[in-house]
Amino acid sequence: MSLSTLGFPVSVTAERKPWRWILNLLGVAGLFCVFAQILVGFNEPLSPAWRALEKMKEPLDIAIVGDSRAHVGIAPSRVGASLEAAGGSPVSVYNFSVDGTDTLHHASFVIHGLLQKSPPPAVLIWATNPLGFNEERRSNRLEQLMLRDLPLLWKNKAPMETLLDVGTAGVFSPYRQRAAFKRALTGIIDSLAWLPVHVQKRLFNLEYQPLQQSRETLHLEAGYQPFEIIRWRDAFERGAVEYERRYRTARLSALHLNVALDLLREAKRSGTSVVIVEMPVAPWFLENLANCEFHLKWRRNMETLAKEEGALFLQHAGNGQRDEDFGDPGHMNHQTSIGYSEWLGSLLGRIPALVEALRNADRCDSAPLAE
Repeated sequence: MSLSTLGFPVSVTAERKPWRWILNLLGVAGLFCVFAQILVGFNEPLSPAWRALEKMKEPLDIAIVGDSRAHVGIAPSRVGASLEAAGGSPVSVYNFSVDGTDTLHHASFVIHGLLQKSPPPAVLIWATNPLGFNEERRSNRLEQLMLRDLPLLWKNKAPMETLLDVGTAGVFSPYRQRAAFKRALTGIIDSLAWLPVHVQKRLFNLEYQPLQQSRETLHLEAGYQPFEIIRWRDAFERGAVEYERRYRTARLSALHLNVALDLLREAKRSGTSVVIVEMPVAPWFLENLANCEFHLKWRRNMETLAKEEGALFLQHAGNGQRDEDFGDPGHMNHQTSIGYSEWLGSLLGRIPALVEALRNADRCDSAPLAE
């Protein structure tokens, strides 16, 4: 065979067809739209606090805002009853605390929600803690914030990823549902755990002992939802490990401190008196975590903010008598929360400026609580 008869390989690349690319793009877009509609179908409310606020028809005297510690720890009816017993008039109290929230959520709800009521609450009890100011926190439910929070975040130099998260959720509602989708998917996966268990029991005659719950959630009352402990040591020890993990990397956030300042200033401008409460924690928490620099620095900053903005800071971290009074190191059990709520109400009833704010029907210009 002569070299002249040898040929070079001929390209068999298919002819470019633009319409195929268009079809592929449309297919991907279609799948994306279907997935987006699935997310929208979860229809998760932004926050239970907003839903409760929308149902409020009458003026509110005292609003409680915080995270899970206040959610399970402050009983509105007991606070109101103790205030009345201390010589005051009947007051309306509601607990708007939401699990998993931090300072950004509290400021958003107070500034855009509570203070927009006419009239706004006479008194705001803000039950906060150092972990609500943790710069290293990543799973802080940014989907619960809204577009109207962007100016506040921008002014206080929030990270770009935070601004993008909030902005994307504001203009593309399915993005807001990703946390709900993740929880639903986790639930589905957990529900399938019976399959390997069933196989083991049928094929190998193995026994399976389900893990018992360590706590039982009780009836919800005016936003307050306490719990009873079933297996105390298990719940407490697991909680201690988790708190140690969080405190190990915690750093005080300048963003959250600045947002807290805006919250206090807006409340003062609206005539709402603010009481900042550091909730009780277990003796174990006091001994192992509350004396670290992160916690102490947070406390010093909150005392300074309260003094400068006419608010009152109540440090109740040491009020717990025994570890057994808590479901875990940071959350009071039912009986402890009842006792604390009654004590808190009687304490507030002995603060003249606060009593005067509650008596002031117009609530146009309440006196500062801190001198």
